[in-house]
Amino acid sequence: MKLIIASLVAFLTLLAARNATSEGEDPVPAMSIMDLMVTVITPATDTLWGIEDPQTDEEWQAFIDAANIVIEAGKTVKAGGTGPNDNTWASDPAWDAFADVMISAGIDALEAARKQDVDAMFDAGGVLYPPCEECHIQFNPGVQ
Repeated sequence: MKLIIASLVAFLTLLAARNATSEGEDPVPAMSIMDLMVTVITPATDTLWGIEDPQTDEEWQAFIDAANIVIEAGKTVKAGGTGPNDNTWASDPAWDAFADVMISAGIDALEAARKQDVDAMFDAGGVLYPPCEECHIQFNPGVQ
């Protein structure tokens, strides 16, 4: 739960910076994609992939929060970041496709969590995992 709270704080900071641009302008990245992955995306996806058998609304809320983070972080990575390779990666059509799968799987996980459907959560996690791995292989080999 502490990881989710820390991720939410980092994510909200990032979202505020992303939304601080004038209307019609592209969002300005507030951090590197690597920092986003480590502080926001990894804790959220680990939460989604770690589902077992939540029993309470509070336990399910952690999965709702994680899914929302994955959705918004997927939108954010499409804009690039402040890292040395981030804008090159973000301009690659494959990057955009990986981000779209991340967003779509996040939406599926959100719907599943709202319905408190563990099987659908597993399905969403199963869709999310392969493109995450493939993206790492293609854009940042050696990253676990």
